[in-house]
Amino acid sequence: MQDALSPKALAKAQRSAITYAAKAVAPAVAKGIGADYNIKASRIKKDISDVSISSDGLTATIKFSRRPPTLAQFGVKPGKRSPQAGLGRGLGWAKPKRAGKPLTALVIRADGRKPKAGAFLAVGNNGNQLVLRRGSNGKLHGVYGPSIGSIFLGNSRIGSKLRAEVAQRIQEQYVKGFERVLTASARGYEP
Repeated sequence: MQDALSPKALAKAQRSAITYAAKAVAPAVAKGIGADYNIKASRIKKDISDVSISSDGLTATIKFSRRPPTLAQFGVKPGKRSPQAGLGRGLGWAKPKRAGKPLTALVIRADGRKPKAGAFLAVGNNGNQLVLRRGSNGKLHGVYGPSIGSIFLGNSRIGSKLRAEVAQRIQEQYVKGFERVLTASARGYEP
């Protein structure tokens, strides 16, 4: 028992507990955001991937990206254009048909699909998708959803609840990491 409680074993246990708890943040955030937002967990984890432990092992720094993902990653359905008679603008031989449907996106599951007027889905040669909209200056601009950092750290509708859930998960994982090292040390195993 004295070996298990030596200063060396306690320092090792604390470092292990912090590392174990820090690695649990990305899956917990991905699960929480994925429950309310229509974005894949792999895309969420990509923005939380930078976890670094300080040299003394007492603190962990987890970086969240504030760069928003394109709206195409939030379940976009491209709009439909109704074919126009005559010259394509209703200027020819027949009356114009009703306007087509705009592009829609499902960002927050509870809100349902929202139309994005004037936006369209562009697909690159490599298969990447981007939602674009023509701005007032005539240039094309990308349309983006909320960033993972702003959802978790900002004032989003699930931010405070999600931070509380992740804090609880961090505490659970901290205790597990601490117990793992002390149990291994008590058995005579050096982790």
